[in-house]
Amino acid sequence: MENLQFQFKGFKILRSLIEKKEGNPSQFLIEFEPSGAINKKDSCFQLFLKVLIEDKKKVFKVEITSMASFHFSNKIEKKQLNNLFYINAPAMLFPYLRAYISTLTNLSGYDPVNLPTLNISSLGKKLEENTKEINKVSPVKKQNANKK
Repeated sequence: MENLQFQFKGFKILRSLIEKKEGNPSQFLIEFEPSGAINKKDSCFQLFLKVLIEDKKKVFKVEITSMASFHFSNKIEKKQLNNLFYINAPAMLFPYLRAYISTLTNLSGYDPVNLPTLNISSLGKKLEENTKEINKVSPVKKQNANKK
């Protein structure tokens, strides 16, 4: 696994919200708000993906904010790296969020919200616009460097 040039290191749910009002939900609408942070010194990309699911009547709402971490090789050319950041990273995270949302709604006593499999490559442009570059060495890396 060490020689992989782009690695998914895991994800965390930063925020979960379910709101249910009186009435029966109708057709669900799904919205995504992606953003990212690139740290070339640490070879790390963080993807933040907010998912908002709300029915047309505004009776039922699920809101999830997540963060996924990826490590990359600085030897990858910029065009390929951009594809990995803006197209592949959201596609790698999405199945985990689908499962989380289904489980969260089901275990909360509601009918599970089962999102369809989606091609979310259209998020790429918005993600690229909402990604910033960070040029700091993380505190963990700094501590490890000081120990050597």
